[in-house]
Amino acid sequence: MTIFLVLGLFAGLYLLWLLFRLAVYALPVASGISLAFWMRDHDYGYLAAILGGFAAGVAVLVIGQFLFTVIRSPIVRLAIALLFAIPAGIAGYHAVQGVIGLAIDPGMMLSTLSWIGGGIIAVTAWIRLASLEISQPAQGAAGAPATTAR
Repeated sequence: MTIFLVLGLFAGLYLLWLLFRLAVYALPVASGISLAFWMRDHDYGYLAAILGGFAAGVAVLVIGQFLFTVIRSPIVRLAIALLFAIPAGIAGYHAVQGVIGLAIDPGMMLSTLSWIGGGIIAVTAWIRLASLEISQPAQGAAGAPATTAR
């Protein structure tokens, strides 16, 4: 019985780690699934819907990361980061509510913990998106010649 408790603890911690790690992909997954369902509802077939949804999800992720690294305007970068962080926060809210809801009764405490968890996961997604920024080369490496002080 003890081994099951230990394994359950490790499984829960692994799922929590996975939630934080994959939160930044909430927007691409949601857009890919939405397009796949739309294509299937309009009789494109299963294969075309799956491929179209996958392509849409990858395109949203690549374009979002590219725009976030290229654009230097803080307002536009904030908007792009919010586009990725808000769906991650919503997914985090529901994940925390589902997991914590197994342990405590519905009420104010469950709602508060769910909001806190959703906010933390949204901030984590924001930080992960910001960490994907392309590093700039050093100024003195190959550009200007080195000067000596006399």
